[in-house]
Amino acid sequence: MLKEELERRKEKIKEFIRNNPTTTHKNIKNKLRLKVEKVYSGGMAEAFKEAGVKFPRTFKIKTREEKINILLEYVRKNPKAGGHTIRKATKINFQTIFKDTKELFDAASVKYLRGETTKLQNRKVEDRKKEIIGLVKANPLISIADITVITKTHPYRIFKNMAQIYQEAGIKLINRFEKRNFKKRMQVIDFIKKNPLVTQRDINLNCKTHVQLLFREGIFDAYKEAGLNYPYERLNLHGCAIKAIGERAKNFEIDIATKLSGYGRVNRLVKIKRGFADIIFERKERKAILEIKDYFSHEISISQIKQLNKYLEDSNCKLGFLICRKKPKKDRFLMGDNKIIILEDSEIGRIPEIMDLDL
Repeated sequence: MLKEELERRKEKIKEFIRNNPTTTHKNIKNKLRLKVEKVYSGGMAEAFKEAGVKFPRTFKIKTREEKINILLEYVRKNPKAGGHTIRKATKINFQTIFKDTKELFDAASVKYLRGETTKLQNRKVEDRKKEIIGLVKANPLISIADITVITKTHPYRIFKNMAQIYQEAGIKLINRFEKRNFKKRMQVIDFIKKNPLVTQRDINLNCKTHVQLLFREGIFDAYKEAGLNYPYERLNLHGCAIKAIGERAKNFEIDIATKLSGYGRVNRLVKIKRGFADIIFERKERKAILEIKDYFSHEISISQIKQLNKYLEDSNCKLGFLICRKKPKKDRFLMGDNKIIILEDSEIGRIPEIMDLDL
C-alpha cells in the first residue's frame, strides 16, 4: 500500500472516530469499508489514540479465564437474564466457552429459570388443559391474567372462551362483573374486620368502591357479613345521633309521600331486583320511581343517579326523580332511554306536571 493511500485511510478512520467516539471495529468496517488492523498495526487502540479520543472501553483481549469470571459474575447478579441479554451485556459470545445457556448457569451454581419456563411451554395441550381446569375448580374467581401467569399459557389458545372452561370444570360460569363485585365485597368485609369503627366514607375511599351499591342494605349489611354489630355508638362519638337522623329521614319521606298521594297512587319501599325503591308513584297509567335523599351537608352524587337508573331498568320504567333538600346545578340526566330529574322537596308539585307532559 502506497504511503499516500495509507495516510488517506488513516485520516478517514480518525475523522470517523472523532464523529463517533463510541464506534466499534465492526461499525468502521461496515461504514468505511476499511479494516482497522490493516491500516493501524496497533489496531483500534492505536486508531483511537491518534484520533485524540478516549477509549470507550478496553481493547485488551481477554483470556478464557477472564471471560469465564465475567460471565459467572454477571449470571449470579442477573439470574433471570437470557442468552441474548448476557451476550449483549458482557460483549462475550459465551457459547464459544459453554455448550449452552444452561451449562453457563450450572457453572455459576444458579438455577436456570428459563429452562423451567421452556418445560412449561413444551407441555402437551392436554396437560395444559387439565391444569387450567384444575385451577378454575380450585378457585372459580380466578382471572384470565392469573391463569396465564401460573400456567405460562393463555387459556384462549386452548379454549374458545371462559364459558367453555367453566363448563368443562363442571362449574357455573361467573362473569367478570360478578367476579369484580365478589372480590370488592370481600375487600370491604376484610377492611371492616380490621377497622370495626370505620365509616361508610372511609370504606368507599380506602376500597375504591361504593358500599351502598355492593350490599343490599349498604353499610349495615356489610357489617353483618363481616360478623360484627354496626357501631351505632360511633355516630354519637362523632356528634351524630343515629336515632334523630333516622327519624328526620323517615319524616322527610312521609312528608313527600303524603304530598304525592293527592296526585296519584304512592307505593313505598318497593322491593325490586337490585334493592328497594323508596317510592313507586303511579298516575294515569304511568309510573315513576322516586328516591328520597334527606341531605343537608352534601349534594346528590353520580353513584346515586346510577343507582336510580338501575332501579328504572329493573322496573321497566323510563322516568325517575331524586328528591332532596338542595338540588345541584345540573338537575336532568339522560341514561340511555331513561330520564332522571332532581327536584327539591318544595318542587313536588312538578312531578305530576312532568308525567302528564310526557304522555
